[in-house]
Amino acid sequence: MQMGVMRRLAAFGAVVLSVLASTMALSASAAQAAPTPLGKQNWVVSVAGFTEAVGNNYLRLGYLVFDPASNVVQHNFWTWSQRDNPVPVSSGDVYYCGQWEPGTNPRNNCAIKTAPGFTGDPNGHFTGTYAYNATSGQVAITWTSSTINGATTAVDLGETWAVSELHPGLGRLQLVGDTYSITGGFGYGSNASLAQTSKAPMSTVRATQRSYLYEAQSWHGKTITNSGRGAPGSGSFTVGPDWNACTDGSCLGYVQYNAHCDEASCCGLPSAPGYAACVQKLADSGNRRFYYLTGDLGGRRNSCEFWCECLSYDGCYLLNSHVRPMLQVIDDSGTFQGWVGAEVNPDRSGTRDQTGEYYASFAMVA
Repeated sequence: MQMGVMRRLAAFGAVVLSVLASTMALSASAAQAAPTPLGKQNWVVSVAGFTEAVGNNYLRLGYLVFDPASNVVQHNFWTWSQRDNPVPVSSGDVYYCGQWEPGTNPRNNCAIKTAPGFTGDPNGHFTGTYAYNATSGQVAITWTSSTINGATTAVDLGETWAVSELHPGLGRLQLVGDTYSITGGFGYGSNASLAQTSKAPMSTVRATQRSYLYEAQSWHGKTITNSGRGAPGSGSFTVGPDWNACTDGSCLGYVQYNAHCDEASCCGLPSAPGYAACVQKLADSGNRRFYYLTGDLGGRRNSCEFWCECLSYDGCYLLNSHVRPMLQVIDDSGTFQGWVGAEVNPDRSGTRDQTGEYYASFAMVA
């Protein structure tokens, strides 16, 4: 009798162990069955949270990393809020080109500005899970933990991104839905490392004449504008041998002629003293815009600044230039393909007018 009980217990134990083993095997299999979007793990993304109201607008720019082994996604980012008045700062790089053809060089000895905090490590971190559906071409992300400026909180934030292949070896994301306050976003990804070793130097960016198609969601004057990639009026950003290289190789500069710099911005109202002479000087000087692009930052970071010459015919312009912190887009082969970025332009003219400020989440990719 006792022997029979022991046999039955042994048999039951074997069944339990078998079921547990099967369950553990299925769990391990499920944990690894988390394909990344298009098989790409490392992405650079720009995200906007815009409203038509003044003061409530913000931007995120950073790295997105999918882990197929754990189904976890990590997002390290820089963030800027209009409410915080994110006044640009020096990037640490000063433009100087010692050899240039007449009329081709922007102002020398000008510090290239970037958004505050972009010279240091990301100040934000999200952790969450993801689910990629190759059939629908979408990836759903749920953020469960948020750390901003050292303060960590539990969150439940959902995002849905459309996934497509722009070129072989390069994936594209575009935000199509969320459960909180973001309104637009763009991302590009591959399996290239996100380390500084993957970043293209300025000499490579300048080596070949290429146009990078602009796409964006922007905010200005209480109006949100969407600019589609390759759509009429969206334009492009062209970089190549026409740009001058800094003497130390850290940056590039360019002069755009007939840049459509606004007479009102340069000269004020028609009733203002000297208005007619200012408009004439704008035309005689070629209506020029100066561009500066620095690669002198870590990781995939670059930063671009541009301003109309009419705002400062002598010396460097220190007020409302356009400032764009950016992250390079690198494909699977390690080839540079452009940038995602954030335009961060609070009013620095004295009495702050937030309505006239300009913010944008954008990408410029070939």
